[in-house]
Amino acid sequence: MNKTVKTIIGIGVIVFIVGGLTLLRILGGREKKVPLNETGTVGNTAGNLYNGGLFCEKNGRVYFSNPYDSGRLYCLDKSSGEVVKLANGNAAFINAAGNYVYFYSDAASDQAGLGYVRRGRGIYRLDVNSKKKDNIMIAESTSDGMVLADNNIIYTSFGATDKNDGNALVTLNTVSIAGGEPSVLFEGHPNVGCVKGSCLYFSEMQKEGTLKMIDPISGDGADVSSERMFLPIAEGNKIYYLDSNDDYHIKVYDTSDDSIREISSRRCDTYNVYDDWIYFQTVDTSDAEGYALMRIRTDGSDEEVVRFGVHRNISITDDYVYFREFNNDVPIFRTPTSGNINITTFEDAENAVMTTK
Repeated sequence: MNKTVKTIIGIGVIVFIVGGLTLLRILGGREKKVPLNETGTVGNTAGNLYNGGLFCEKNGRVYFSNPYDSGRLYCLDKSSGEVVKLANGNAAFINAAGNYVYFYSDAASDQAGLGYVRRGRGIYRLDVNSKKKDNIMIAESTSDGMVLADNNIIYTSFGATDKNDGNALVTLNTVSIAGGEPSVLFEGHPNVGCVKGSCLYFSEMQKEGTLKMIDPISGDGADVSSERMFLPIAEGNKIYYLDSNDDYHIKVYDTSDDSIREISSRRCDTYNVYDDWIYFQTVDTSDAEGYALMRIRTDGSDEEVVRFGVHRNISITDDYVYFREFNNDVPIFRTPTSGNINITTFEDAENAVMTTK
């Protein structure tokens, strides 16, 4: 074999290896060209994410986890009213920015086709404008909270068998929206959802529970308040929270003057904030009716019952507040976000499933 032939073969082998590695990286989602988001981008509201991240509204579309179809990812186009399925894997902690939806799925699927989840538990990215709508895993993990901040996903991570173990090792991680190796910010179990100035604001109830913040890029953190603030929601210079030292009453902390004001004297299990309304589930048994989903204005006025009973997953979009009964995934109830209370069911979600079958 002459020198020229050997050179050609050598070059061919190198090209084959490089090409193969490149293909593997592309299939793994590592080489995907994902446009950068603008500074200040947040994938969903803190209140929605604290309630499971089952609804997310962006750019005229409402992305939601459809309990009529095992929690699979669906999309409602507000302009046309059309509801379509985007993925065969179940979805939680839904975030969206640009043409992409990011979500957590804990159920693998062997079914090929529409946006199927290929590798099991983890965080996925989906291009909603792609015809194939394949999900790309960007982090393999078991998680109970995640949020998109600028161009990073911040999420909790722990072993798959440790989900219900209160003593399990939990870390707060961050990973680029393009994928790559995750970075560990710290060991601990914060509530994940509140982003202010590109930083995560959180408390750790297993520890002192005071309000802290951390920069997901540098990893630098700081104490924000010595008050015990559960489930913080930042709106401008105000941070709403549940006071774990005061029977989980809803309060607001004004960062401009360090003042604190109580909004409701009722014990609260979960809540969500939109504009000047707060929707919350009370466990105030002193009321004759017992438990109820309530709403109150952020100034503490106009407190009223939305629906009696125990509810969960309070999710808010521009048009509706969605919620469900504590022990039932369906039906999904909803009422207009503003204006008079008028409870109906989210029939479009059920009808979309019947149409696709």
